[in-house]
Amino acid sequence: MGEGKVRIVLVLLFGYITFSMFRLSLGVAIPDIMVELSINELEAGVLYSIPLWSSAVLLTPAGYFGDRFDKKNVLLLGYLLLGLGVVGFAFSSSYFDTFTFLLLAGAGGGILIPSYYTLMGEALKNVRGFAIGLAASVYYIGGLIGSILVGFFVSLHAWRAAYLVIGVLTLCMLISQIIFLRRTAPVNTTKPRLLFFNLLKTRNIAVSAVGIFLGNVAMFAVAAWLPTFFITVIRLDAAAAGLLLGIFFLARGLGSIILGALSDRFGRRTLIILSAFAAALVTLPLLLTSYTLYVAAAYMFSFGFLASPFWSFFVTIPQESVDRELVSSVTGLTQTFGVLGSAVGPMIAGAFITRYGITLALTFTITFTIFVLTLLSLLLKEKRPKYSGNGFSAY
Repeated sequence: MGEGKVRIVLVLLFGYITFSMFRLSLGVAIPDIMVELSINELEAGVLYSIPLWSSAVLLTPAGYFGDRFDKKNVLLLGYLLLGLGVVGFAFSSSYFDTFTFLLLAGAGGGILIPSYYTLMGEALKNVRGFAIGLAASVYYIGGLIGSILVGFFVSLHAWRAAYLVIGVLTLCMLISQIIFLRRTAPVNTTKPRLLFFNLLKTRNIAVSAVGIFLGNVAMFAVAAWLPTFFITVIRLDAAAAGLLLGIFFLARGLGSIILGALSDRFGRRTLIILSAFAAALVTLPLLLTSYTLYVAAAYMFSFGFLASPFWSFFVTIPQESVDRELVSSVTGLTQTFGVLGSAVGPMIAGAFITRYGITLALTFTITFTIFVLTLLSLLLKEKRPKYSGNGFSAY
């Protein structure tokens, strides 16, 4: 890989880290935001979810515009809105202001995601599984960095300073991308374009859309409720619960890279079936037995590593099922289902917890959901990429 391509990949990765620093850290600041704005749990829940919903609404059209126009420009627009939204969030003084700037930041995230994954794949076109795995892994790394940063400033009762730092970093990465990213080659627009949801008539795309939805239902139920499970059921303290969630994120980042690379050699269908089934098995002792902190750490690392393909593989497989001019469109469409799953997963788990208790609720929303994902993956058909050259090359 040439020096110019290394520079492009690094700029893309570091930019995406700033996005995930915002996306995965908000829960750390919510308690202080509730006190400062004098809002209740429902209003706080709306603030937490609005960036996810605004991203979900824009992912599919952003993928379409990434195919129709220069992907670099679409990516830059996303980072501009994200940076302005996060900086505005840092200075917001009312509930309405906070809601509006979080909405704007989420919209920026929704716009940038499809072009980011497509550009990463095109930069590393001969190792697509590794490329998408690497692209996904930095999301969890950024989440860890952001959570630590926000947690530090929250301990100083200065959560706004943390988001000012994140917003400024995002705008700095925007400038770096303007300088270092190249314009993408135009795609062939002579073919009639499919309506977005006509893409779902392709089996691999439909299966991947449902699979990424189910995977995110389970993963965000983990992020929202498993720390509570560790505190109330396993009787660990809050620091230990946070550490275990951090181990989970780290393992997902590592697994995205390693399993992504292995999928280039052994096939994505095989690995997603085996890893999903093994991940579901790991959750049984995790949720249904008693154990020490060290055993919990082993469970969480294994679970996170095995669950890592739930996003990256279900993005890669649809990309390999369409022609080059539809790659961003299918990426945005598939990821829309993923973001919807992340938005509804915690709510589904919360509703079951209220009625059935946390152990049974998490067994359903995590273990059962992953088992269903495993069975669904049997419907996938292993395929070679449909295009090569400026896009992805065949194996």
